[in-house]
Amino acid sequence: MKRTRHPLMTVQLDGTELRADYCEQTGRLRILQGETVVRKWLPPNSWIAIASVVGSRNWGTRPDCNELQTVLESQVSLLQIG
Repeated sequence: MKRTRHPLMTVQLDGTELRADYCEQTGRLRILQGETVVRKWLPPNSWIAIASVVGSRNWGTRPDCNELQTVLESQVSLLQIG
C-alpha cells in the first residue's frame, strides 16, 4: 500500500496562525487561519497556485514544506494579514 504524503506548514504572523495543508493523494491545497479554511484549491488550480509562486520543480504536484511556506507568504498580502 502506497503511503500518502500530507505535508503541512504552519507560520505565525502577528499572533495569527496560518497553515498550508496539501493532500498529495487528491491534490487539494487549503490555507487555514486557525481552524477556519480561508482558501481552498483543487487540481489543477492547486497545482497552478503552487507552481506560480515556487516555480516548476514538480509543477506544483508534490510541494515540500519550503514550497508550502512560500505559498503561505504569498497569501499573507492577499488575506490582509500582518
